[in-house]
Amino acid sequence: MPSARLNYLLHRYYDKTCTPAEKAELLTAIGSGLQDEPAAELLDELLTEHMPDSNTSAEQADQLYADILAAVQPRKKNVTIQRSWWAAAAAVLLLAGAVALWPGSLPRKHFAVKPSTDVAPGKSKAVLTLADGSLVTLDSAIGQDIQQEAATARQQNGQLVYEPDATATAIIQYNTLTTPRGGQFRLVLPDGTQVWLNAASSIHYPTVFTGKERTVTITGEAYFEVTKNAGMPFRVNTSGGTMVEVLGTRFNINAYADEDAIRTTLAEGAVKVSSGNEQVILQPGQQAQVTGRQIQVLRPDMAQVLAWKNGIFNFENSSLEEVMRQLSRWYDVEVVYKGRIPDRVFGGELQRSLPLSQVLEVLRDMKLNVQLTAERRIEVMP
Repeated sequence: MPSARLNYLLHRYYDKTCTPAEKAELLTAIGSGLQDEPAAELLDELLTEHMPDSNTSAEQADQLYADILAAVQPRKKNVTIQRSWWAAAAAVLLLAGAVALWPGSLPRKHFAVKPSTDVAPGKSKAVLTLADGSLVTLDSAIGQDIQQEAATARQQNGQLVYEPDATATAIIQYNTLTTPRGGQFRLVLPDGTQVWLNAASSIHYPTVFTGKERTVTITGEAYFEVTKNAGMPFRVNTSGGTMVEVLGTRFNINAYADEDAIRTTLAEGAVKVSSGNEQVILQPGQQAQVTGRQIQVLRPDMAQVLAWKNGIFNFENSSLEEVMRQLSRWYDVEVVYKGRIPDRVFGGELQRSLPLSQVLEVLRDMKLNVQLTAERRIEVMP
C-alpha cells in the first residue's frame, strides 16, 4: 500500500471518521506488511509519525495495537519487527495506573516463532443429550438431522435448529445441550428463540413449547434473543435459584458456579429477575446481580458483558483471577497459583481466536510471571 494511503487511513482511524471498510483496509495492510522486514520498517516509521501527542490519548494507541494484534496472523517464520510505540502501548492490557510506553522502550521481538507448548482457542462444539439419555456429538464440521417424536433438530454451520412437527401429538420430550470447556454453540429453540451458549455451559429445554409458558434451565453463561409471544412468557431458571421472566427481549445470564454472583444483563426490552422473595424489573443497560437471596441492580459495561458472544475477551477492570477463569474455560486448561495470587487489575481486549501462547505473551509483557506446561496447565507465579 502506498505510504500516502496508509497515512490517510491512520489519520482517519485516530479521528474516528474511518468507515468499517477503511478500518479493515488499514488492518489488512498492517497485517500483511508485518510479514517481511522492509515493509515492517516502513510501517514502523509511519506509525511512529502518528505517535500520540498531548492531544491524543493513550487509549487510542492501545486500541490500534489491539486491532493490529487481532488482525495479524503470522504466516512466515522468524520475522523480526521493531516494537515501537504502537506495539508497546501497554501491550493491549493496561494495568490500572500504569504509565504508557513509547518508542524505544521495548526490544526487538520475534512474533512468528511457534512455541513448543500451545493450546488452540475454543471452537463450536457441544453434546446433545436426548430424552432417552443417548448422546449426540455436535461440531461445526458436521451436518445432521436428529429426528425426535415432536420435532427435528437440524445441525448446520455451528448451530442446532429445532423444527417442531405441527401434527405431532406425542408427550413433550426434553433435550439438554452442553458445551465443554473450550466449546461454544448456538441454538434455535422450537419457538425461534436464539441462544448463544458459552463454554462450560448447558441448557435444558423441551423439544416443543406448549401450555402457558416457555421454560428453560441453564448453567454457565448464555445470551438470549427471545421471540415475542405475550400469551406465552419465556422463563429462564438457573441452578442457583434465580428466575428470569421475559416477553420478548435480548439479555445475557452469567450463572457459572465458580463466580461470586449470578448476573442477568438486559440489552433490549424488559425482564423480571426473581430470587426467593426478592424481585426486580430491569431496563435496558441494567444488570441484576444475585448473591444469595439478595438482588442488586447495577449499570455494567455492556460491551464487556457481551464481548464473549462477539468473539472477544474484554478484561476491563478485571482481576487476575477473573481473567484466568475466562482463559481456563475457553482454552480448557487448569490454572495453578504458585504462592500468593498477584494483586493485579487489567483492562483492554483480546480476540478469543488467538492461540493461548499469544495471550500469555501479552500477560508476560505486563510483567506477569506465567507459563504454560505440557499438561495444559497455566502456572502463575509471584
